[in-house]
Amino acid sequence: MRLPIVCFCLLLQALPGFTQTPAIYDVVIHEVMPKPSPVAGLPPYEYIELRNISTTPVQLSNWRLAVNRREVALPACLLQPDSLLVLCTPGAVSSYNIPNIRGIDRFPAIADDSALIVLYDAFRRVIHAVDYHQGWYAGGKAGRGGISLEMINTAFPCSGKVNWTASTAAAGGTPGFINAVAANTPDVSKPDLLFAAIADSIHVLLHFSRTLDSALAANPAHYEISGGLRVTSCRVLPPVFSSVELQLDAAIRPQEVYTITSNGVADCNGATSNTYNSVTLGIPQQPVGNDILINEVLFYPPAGIPEFIELYNASGKVVNLNELRACARTAGGGLGVFKKITTSGRLLMPGQLLALTTNKDLLCSYYHCRSPENIQEVSSLPSMPLDGGDVVLLRVDSTIIDELPYTSGQHFPLASELQGISLERLQYQLPASDAANWHSAAATAGYATPGWLNSQRRGDAGDSLNIALLPEVFSPDHDGTADVTQLSWQLPAPGFVGNVTVYDLQGKPVRYLARNILMGNTGYLPWDGTGENAVVLPPGIYIFFIEIFNLQGYVKRCKRTVVMARKLN
Repeated sequence: MRLPIVCFCLLLQALPGFTQTPAIYDVVIHEVMPKPSPVAGLPPYEYIELRNISTTPVQLSNWRLAVNRREVALPACLLQPDSLLVLCTPGAVSSYNIPNIRGIDRFPAIADDSALIVLYDAFRRVIHAVDYHQGWYAGGKAGRGGISLEMINTAFPCSGKVNWTASTAAAGGTPGFINAVAANTPDVSKPDLLFAAIADSIHVLLHFSRTLDSALAANPAHYEISGGLRVTSCRVLPPVFSSVELQLDAAIRPQEVYTITSNGVADCNGATSNTYNSVTLGIPQQPVGNDILINEVLFYPPAGIPEFIELYNASGKVVNLNELRACARTAGGGLGVFKKITTSGRLLMPGQLLALTTNKDLLCSYYHCRSPENIQEVSSLPSMPLDGGDVVLLRVDSTIIDELPYTSGQHFPLASELQGISLERLQYQLPASDAANWHSAAATAGYATPGWLNSQRRGDAGDSLNIALLPEVFSPDHDGTADVTQLSWQLPAPGFVGNVTVYDLQGKPVRYLARNILMGNTGYLPWDGTGENAVVLPPGIYIFFIEIFNLQGYVKRCKRTVVMARKLN
């Protein structure tokens, strides 16, 4: 279906019904082609598509389009309701067989990996903004080029990433036509408070996951800060309106950690968050060697899932991540291209973990992200070859903070498949260059722990070995009480392999809960009373036979019993 467009000269503004004062989101950035090559089917040119989603015509004369702060003026054009307009360089116009296209002199280049695109009206008001990055493509071949990014549902123009995806059109995009991915998909995400940054001694920046309701978010009554300080005023920052600048009544004191809490702050769709609404902050200090450590890496991810690098603040300092970069060593041993970790001044607090990835949603769709607030999206990561490489964490001035030379040989020797398994650091006190200080993540932890305590570590579990099966009596009747029993353990070191088999009183194996699984220092395996055929077994006494061993020759075998009961009618 082709959507019509009618462009008239400025004189038509004088006619009745042909003018309006535009409101925010009346016209939206509807489709973007940031990397047209290699060609999938469309001409090899960048373009930006606008759509009028209001019910009245909008005159675009004196409007401005900015891409990463480079602005151009839009031509006089009356954009009719539910109409599209494709913008590109003048030389590209003839390559598209569509009427609703305009060439723009000095059309701003659209960066491949990330760009902030802002549409301003004639009064310099933000009408729409899209802050995309490579992760919006959700992995796969689409991000390699020739495929556009399309908005899914125009009912949620301020929803950001969750409302955009790679075009599914055979040609790689739909310039001048309705988006191939268009759907009435709901938006159920919430405006979580992600982190804080310090602008100066009396100004704090709060960064939310969503575009906010500016009127609500600008009310100081919605924010509280510890340490006897008070928020006197605040403003929501354009053009994305997902950050709030707070002004305090007194200066933040050095060496003190503060907690800021937001309450009742709604996003542009009216949703509020009751889960992640509190962050800590303090005055940052410059990190030195081994203050920030590389703690976990996933360099061979499952198909379609992004890599990640996890950092750990091993110091007592608050560190501004804007001062840090990541890179890979080149074949000649030099430092490769520096990759920014953040440009927002995010603070890494003492003892905090932070996983860096290009697509948080995709990563957490595969792995269990227990603390999603500890995962930071970046536009790109350093190159991490499958067989081995060298990841460097350093300051902007090239001072090296930590460095990890890794190989696939550092994985657990008995692992039959390395894809999808991360390498975890065993001890903070030992250098990252010590190959023995790294171990494959445990199977019982999902093979990776981004933003969470490593499943394999040395020195935390002590010398004890504890295995427990609780509750000792359970009833799998789905009444919400003791429906499963859980085998849990605490092991003295990393690298243990486990087998767990459930037997009935006649000595017959009825369920193989684990077969040669790589166990973490701590972990658990639940049992819901079903056998190998997924059918609930009869009530009675069952015996867990547990065998654990490691490559150093340690072997431990033990039994635990459990009673599976049934309620009487």
